[in-house]
Amino acid sequence: MNPTAHLAYRPDIDGLRAIAVLAVIAFHASSMIVTGGFVGVDIFFVISGFLITGLIAKGIESETFTFADFYTRRIKRIFPAYIVVALVTLVISSYLLIPNDYIFYTTSLAASWAFLSNVFFSMLSWGYFGQRTEEFPLLHTWSLSVEEQFYFLFPILLILLYRYFRKQIIPILLVAGIAFAVLSEIKTSEIKAYFLLTSRAHELIIGALAYFISQKYPLRSAAASNSLVMLGMGMMLGSMFLIEKGTSFPGVNSLYPCIGTALVIYAGTRENVLKPLLASRPMVSIGLISYSLYLWHWPIFSFLRYRRIEITFGVGIAAVTLAFLLSWLTWRFVETPVRKNRNLNFKKAFTRIYALPAAAFMSVGLVSYMTEGAPYRFSDDMRELISSYSFERDLTRSCSIRAEDYRKVTMDYLMANCAFGDTSQAKPEVLLMGDSHAHHFKPFVDALATSAGLKAVYHVQGTCFPTALQVTDKHPEKGPDTCQQRNLDLLALAPSVKYVVMAGFWASEPWRDLEKEMMYMTGKVVEAGAIPVIFKDNPYFEPDLSQCILHRTRGWLPAERNCNIPYRFVVETQTPVDQIVEKVQARYPSVRIIDPKKIMCTTQECVTYMGNVALYKDANHINTKASKLLGEQYVARVDNPLAGPASETPGMKRPVDLAQGLMTKVK
Repeated sequence: MNPTAHLAYRPDIDGLRAIAVLAVIAFHASSMIVTGGFVGVDIFFVISGFLITGLIAKGIESETFTFADFYTRRIKRIFPAYIVVALVTLVISSYLLIPNDYIFYTTSLAASWAFLSNVFFSMLSWGYFGQRTEEFPLLHTWSLSVEEQFYFLFPILLILLYRYFRKQIIPILLVAGIAFAVLSEIKTSEIKAYFLLTSRAHELIIGALAYFISQKYPLRSAAASNSLVMLGMGMMLGSMFLIEKGTSFPGVNSLYPCIGTALVIYAGTRENVLKPLLASRPMVSIGLISYSLYLWHWPIFSFLRYRRIEITFGVGIAAVTLAFLLSWLTWRFVETPVRKNRNLNFKKAFTRIYALPAAAFMSVGLVSYMTEGAPYRFSDDMRELISSYSFERDLTRSCSIRAEDYRKVTMDYLMANCAFGDTSQAKPEVLLMGDSHAHHFKPFVDALATSAGLKAVYHVQGTCFPTALQVTDKHPEKGPDTCQQRNLDLLALAPSVKYVVMAGFWASEPWRDLEKEMMYMTGKVVEAGAIPVIFKDNPYFEPDLSQCILHRTRGWLPAERNCNIPYRFVVETQTPVDQIVEKVQARYPSVRIIDPKKIMCTTQECVTYMGNVALYKDANHINTKASKLLGEQYVARVDNPLAGPASETPGMKRPVDLAQGLMTKVK
């Protein structure tokens, strides 16, 4: 591609970049500032689609386009700054992150260099706005992967369109954009959709359409330009303040900021009332460093949150200032020199700027994975404590599923994929079902089942109470959702087992008629000839105290800091649902109750650690190691509900002080 094929510089587009990156930074500092600031990424996609389409189209039209030149420009644009950010985050993460979190970080690091970080993050159950995602230093690289995946395919598409359908490019892209927008809307209910190219392709295509429309239908009047730029800016800014975390996105709602951006770009092909502002020196200055700003700001906020440093106004200003300083330095001394270096042909750029760094960072990811998070970075005592911050991963989602993963559950499937306990037994006698709390209690149940010599199977779904059925739903006319259908499948298996164990984050959905649901489900289990075993929930607390003991041990918190949960809070929040469980047992005496609070609480507080084992992985979920420990302690100190008579009498309100003596400080 020779210089004549390049697009004319548009300073107003740098102004748009400034708006986009400032919105993203404001949102990440606090979602209360700009509730929909995350749409800044969508604005970037449209800008990218416009500029890159123009670059490719000019090259094709002048017969100077080559893939080597195109990807040389992409490599020189994307990777120099990212190498610096990746190196710095690797150094800080190697000091800061415990092994479990380090595995996540290094895997995302490796995935980003394979242009797959969006796929990696889509596999996690939390979603973009989920728990602890704010602590993933490279979460923001998902958008870079989306772009690069798009530009692996789009140049080929444009070449084919120019060759065979040159006069139909706009209608073909319009149809493709609509199709992808519809697909995006259909998939918005799936957590993974937020990250995937199939849900974002329409945004880049909108940018491409803006280019072709501006070439074929240039604006003729200032009045049209002014009207379009005001409408477009209104759509952009309105999206930033009216869209929020809970809004269905991307889908149809992504069209507002994207079409708005396209209108502003189109209007900018001639003078208008906003163009001087967008092209002003402050806006252009921010726009020029916007890529580096995007790269730097998120890890800074991420590490602060990981370190449990509250983002106050002062801390936020300092963090943003640091991001601007690092971004300017990166733009001035890394981005600009590399981009202007004409000696870097494709072979040199690919080898030096992509292949070698990619190999190095992917090797780090491999070593981290093989060593389970490089625990040798810590002392022996610290390593013992840190090892408890673990939880079962089911990335294949065979036994721990999302709503969109539903498939009929059969006993043959569970025995082949989801068996635990005493697996030497031929027939399963225990079925564990419920939500993510049932999942975290699996090692607990494993200890009980193994002690009783019983084989167990399980199947869980996040935010799916084991008591949820269509017949007890407040709106049964809507038909069974995937949670209710899954529970119906599992209930059908009750006649083939001795115990049906149910667990859930009972207090998390107070709008449910839990007593009605639990009575009905328990009755059906009893009718099936199985013994219902119901978990009372473990203590939970906000703010998250899961890493309090770790931070205290690392010297990040005062030595006298109490890391336990006040028992008064547990009584206030959990007594109502505990009483429901007791009512169910009173009606169905065969019910057996497991109350983790018996071994986690005294009459004063509930522990978040036992000896050198941290119990929690977040504000309400138990660690894998801790869950097993609690199960073993329950068998030893209370009894085994999967063996012998029922273990609790109705009306028992207070825990016994079995946790006393376990609350020793970590050395």
